[in-house]
Amino acid sequence: MDLTDLQRHWHAFGEQDPLWAILTDPTRKGGRWTADEFFATGVAEITAFVDDARAFGLPASRRRALDFGCGVGRLTQALADHADAVVGLDVAPSMVAHARRYNRHGDRVDYRVQAAPPLDGLADRSIDLVYTGRVLQHIDPEYSRAYIGELARIVAPGGFLSFDVPGRWLDTPAMPGGALSPGAYRAALDVVLHDSGDGFRADVTVMNASPVPWSAGVAINAGNRWLTRDGTVVVADDQRAAVGLPLGPGQLTRVTIAIPRPVAPNAEVLEIDLVHEGVTWFGWQGSTPARLDPRTGRAPDAAEPAVAGPTAGDFEPVMEMHAVPRADVEAILREAGVTLLRVRPEAHCGPNWEAWRYDVTAGPAR
Repeated sequence: MDLTDLQRHWHAFGEQDPLWAILTDPTRKGGRWTADEFFATGVAEITAFVDDARAFGLPASRRRALDFGCGVGRLTQALADHADAVVGLDVAPSMVAHARRYNRHGDRVDYRVQAAPPLDGLADRSIDLVYTGRVLQHIDPEYSRAYIGELARIVAPGGFLSFDVPGRWLDTPAMPGGALSPGAYRAALDVVLHDSGDGFRADVTVMNASPVPWSAGVAINAGNRWLTRDGTVVVADDQRAAVGLPLGPGQLTRVTIAIPRPVAPNAEVLEIDLVHEGVTWFGWQGSTPARLDPRTGRAPDAAEPAVAGPTAGDFEPVMEMHAVPRADVEAILREAGVTLLRVRPEAHCGPNWEAWRYDVTAGPAR
């Protein structure tokens, strides 16, 4: 979408559910982020950013900082603890209005609507700390390439710029080290559920439905989540019980999971799946989890239609995802005359995106 459409969509997100639109945790959709929890994530992220800069002996000074794509100021407010003055730029007027209401640093923080490149209000080599996270991925490459060049233009000599952007879409999801072969993540689960008063006991029969043996020593557990009837996750990571291994193709084993009764009132469907700890849930790789209505112990009835959230003028905004190839990003930085210090993988875009974070300074590396 062009920048006019981008502004329209993100303005609607800012009107409807601004905190979730910035940190899209499915358990927080519908206004479930608290401001304290939300802004605490910004403190942690900016602390890591400043530590990364310090590892390179940067920045040379901390007069000015920039949060590009500031949203409601999750990172801007944290940056104000590390610089004399901070500018927060965002395409959406609604987000900037929220950011100004959340501001606790007075006129040391300047929030502005930035509808398009270039960043005319910022002089060449004028910003000591420049940061953006989870922003460029939502902007068409026609514009994000220009923004990358602008961020490189404004970073001060001895300053530190860090930004992330996906490089390409992967047809086969990327998996962390230690992953089994893709075809190994197939299981058939039969669950008998018992109500114990203060919780539930799930007796799970597990069959290795893949053609690959699950070897002893692999950390495969049975675990559960709680969902709403429309499939929204409300308890993402609950209990665990180890699956006895080794387990060859077609072989069965049994495991029991003790599950406390959920506190969330909308936790109406119990989902049980296998998880390769530290790697992936089987359901994420195409296996079918078991879902039960805890009142009956049987599969839930057909899910009720999801209730649409509030919209601005019946307009339902969307988030696009885009990539800029790594070679292109590095070429833009060379053209801008800055020094690329480090490129490292970024995981928050999901397993189907190969994404990178770029750490940059103006002037020679120290």
